[in-house]
Order: sequence, then structure tokens, then C-alpha cells
Amino acid sequence: MSVALLLALATWTAAAPGSLVVASSRGERRVAVRTERGFPAVAAAELGAVLSIDWTAPRAGAVTLHAAGTRYDFVLDAAYFSTGGRVFGLAAPAYLARDSVFVPLQFLVEYLPRLAADRFRYDPARSRLEELPAAPTPARQRPLRHVVALDAGHGGPDVGMLGPIGHRGFLREKDVTLAVALDVAEELRRRGVEAVLTRTKDTLIALADRGRIAAADSASLFVSIHVNAANPHWRNAAGARGFETYFLAEARTEDARRVAQMENASVRFETDAPRAPSGDPMSFILNDLAQNEHLRESSELAQIMEDSLKRVHPAEAKGVKQAGFAVLATSYMPAVLVEIGYGSNYEEAKFLTSQSGQRLLARGIANAIVGYIAEYDRRLGTGGGARARP
Repeated sequence: MSVALLLALATWTAAAPGSLVVASSRGERRVAVRTERGFPAVAAAELGAVLSIDWTAPRAGAVTLHAAGTRYDFVLDAAYFSTGGRVFGLAAPAYLARDSVFVPLQFLVEYLPRLAADRFRYDPARSRLEELPAAPTPARQRPLRHVVALDAGHGGPDVGMLGPIGHRGFLREKDVTLAVALDVAEELRRRGVEAVLTRTKDTLIALADRGRIAAADSASLFVSIHVNAANPHWRNAAGARGFETYFLAEARTEDARRVAQMENASVRFETDAPRAPSGDPMSFILNDLAQNEHLRESSELAQIMEDSLKRVHPAEAKGVKQAGFAVLATSYMPAVLVEIGYGSNYEEAKFLTSQSGQRLLARGIANAIVGYIAEYDRRLGTGGGARARP
């Protein structure tokens, strides 16, 4: 290490505060400044609770930080970062510890307020980093009113899947889906998008009623949230991970049919609900829907959902799929069902039940919804008021 870098590192370490206050319209929080490697750094995950900051690891040894719409690329254990085609030197590197990325304090309090001065401001006297609201977009044609229906899968006596496999069970699907749906609703409302929920507490809602609830609230978009479970007959069932998004159409794979059957099995809890007549009414619905304009829109929403969740989910994207989900059959609007992860996998179950994991997933789902709405409004020539967060 050069003498200049050693001097810079010593200066930063000596002047570093013991903690950093981060603030935004979402609230204020004090996060620890750690010097466990001899230089001040902050866990990126702790910043994301208040600031519009999240991180992904696109390849081994590399980390990408998204902060208020701007991308910053780091190489772990290398004292530099790049953004917008430019490279900037640091007194100390970003590093990985305890499954969390730690960002040098210098980046947060020196570079971020300088490179994104319209979005971040640092007060050294109070050791306070504040995220500023984005500048309002110019007035355009009045946007269409969008209401998004969020459906937390299962509920009441219908617990859904239990996990993980091979460990003492601590995940119940109905709890995770409700927590994430509530977080998504909060994210959407914060961005000016109306959100309604098919359930706001631990109660049973019939599958056929969920789409009707959305329609009664004038929803124009329907997103059903679920947790996946591995097929116990798979060779490594406990190791299955990842997320996938479905829209309503004839299933193309055996696994898609399996997932649909698993989620449709909730109907057995609906003791008071009228039974569907014989003759496979789902086939009629699917054939009818194939002629419906919402099929293309649902497919597009599903792809945007997959692309958005890739940025926040620690596991792989398993792709857009199609199957005959009963909960989507009465949603006469663009509608998707998101399997946000495998609760049967121990590591993924920990992520799905953690508050930080649920917030990341909520942000990813909300970004997808807002992105879809913006694209839909663009095609119609109207201006969208909502914005996606990084």
C-alpha cells in the first residue's frame, strides 16, 4: 500500500464516528460504524432499512450497490469503485463478512453526497447522512388511476407450506405472505400508487373471492404472493432455491402443474364455499382467457417481476411460467402469482422470515409493479406519477 493511501486510511480511521445516523422520508436510524478490519465501514443491509440502497453480487468477488437510481460497482477487498464509466480510489475497500457487504464509510460520507448531490447530503457535525426526495417530474398529461390488489396467499386454518425440510419448522407460508404483502402496500402508497389487500390479517379468504375483492375495489392489477415448496421426491429437495412468477395459462411443464395443484389445494379449507361443477371448469376459463387482452399484459408483468426480483433476491430466478392457478381465474385484469422463494430450503427460509429479507422482496415487487404501470402509461401516452426505486 502506498504512503498516500496509508496516510488517508489513518486519517479516516482517526476521524471516524462510532455510529452514523441515516435518514429519509422513511424515518431515521443509527447504524454502527465498524472498524473490525482496521478501517471504518458500515453494513449495506443496515442502510437499506431507511435509505434507497441495496446491493447485489453479480459475480464472485464483485458487488454492485444501487443508491437512489445510480449504480456503483465494487471489487471486494480492492480500494476503488466505479460508476458512470469513471473509477474512484478509496482509502479502504468494501468487504464481505457474515454474509453481509460492508461499505467503506468514506464512500458514504464523501463520495455519495458529492456524486449524487441532488439525492444525498452529509452533515459531519451530526454524523448524519440524509436521503433527499427526488425532484418532481414535470407536469404531463393526467395519469390514469391505478389500484393494485395484493393477495397474501393462504390464511386462517390454511397455513400453506411449512418449512424448512430437515429442520425444526419455523416458517409458515401464511405469515410470510401477509408480512410481504403489507410491506409492498406500504411501498406502493409511499410512491403514490393505491393498494388494496385481499386480507390484512390471519383469516381465510376463498380463492374465488380474492379476485372479486380486487374487482370490488376497482383494482387494475392483481399480484398474489406465495412461498414455494420443493417436491419431496426430488433428489435434493431440501436444496431447492429460487423464485418464479406465474401468469394464468395452460401449464407447460409438470412442475408448473405441481405448483398450481399445491396452491389450488387451499380450496379444501373452504367448507362453506360452493363447489365448482364437474366438467373441469378451469379449462373453460383458460380457453376464454386465451382470447382475453389481459393474457399479454399478465405475461409482461410477470417478466418485469422476475427482472426486478433478480436485483434483491439472493437465489436464482427460475423464470416466468404459466399454470392454472384458481386464485388468478377470477381476476379479470393483468394478474400474476409470485413464488418468492422455497420455504423448504433452510437458508432461504431464514431469508423469507427475516424482516430485512421481507423488505427487500417488498421493494422488488413494488419496483416491478411501478415499472409495469409506467410502461403501460407510456404505451397509452399518459404520464405516470409513481417511480421505481433501485
